[in-house]
Amino acid sequence: MSNRAPQSDGGWAGGVWAAGRGLRLPWASGLRPPAAVLVAALVTIGLLDVVASLRTWPTAVVGLLDWPAHLLTAWLVLAALGFRLSTTVQGWALFAAIAIDVDHVPLYLHWHLIPAPDGRPVTHSLATVVLLLALTAVPRLRAPAAGLALGLVLHLTRDLVTGPGVTLAWPVHGGGVLLPYAVYVAALVVVTAAAVLVGRRRETEPGGVHSS
Repeated sequence: MSNRAPQSDGGWAGGVWAAGRGLRLPWASGLRPPAAVLVAALVTIGLLDVVASLRTWPTAVVGLLDWPAHLLTAWLVLAALGFRLSTTVQGWALFAAIAIDVDHVPLYLHWHLIPAPDGRPVTHSLATVVLLLALTAVPRLRAPAAGLALGLVLHLTRDLVTGPGVTLAWPVHGGGVLLPYAVYVAALVVVTAAAVLVGRRRETEPGGVHSS
């Protein structure tokens, strides 16, 4: 009789529960969330944005509404990719999807490092992404830097349709880029549908969970 622990089947339950190790992280490599969870994430983002649009909220409330939406947006994209990246990269990506907003603190302290009135900090730009990608050349920093770069890109995709937009091309060009919110909604629907399809396809792969 083998003493090896039973292997996870790779499905949602098997993904969040690793035999002999307890609960795993909900961004672990190889997860396959069910369609209901993916759709619930999409609906939650919509509800958060509806509440945010009802009135002018205090800054703290704006953050409490916006950060979960950023996190769920990034999580849905990772799901659409099949959670095939390493758990380390995916964890850093989700962290960066909300942590980049720490660059707003200088604004609250009246240090306006921004290229235009009422704009976001210049660190909300592709220049920061390029800097992080450059850090992947350092072996020990490769996974964290790659994850942070991915998370920042995912953060910017949402910021492109909210508030003043994003100064993507800083320092080459300081003008903000703002897209219609409908573009974001359409992209989220496509991403969620892709995540559902990826999950169903992987269920038919060897070692996947087959429906009866």
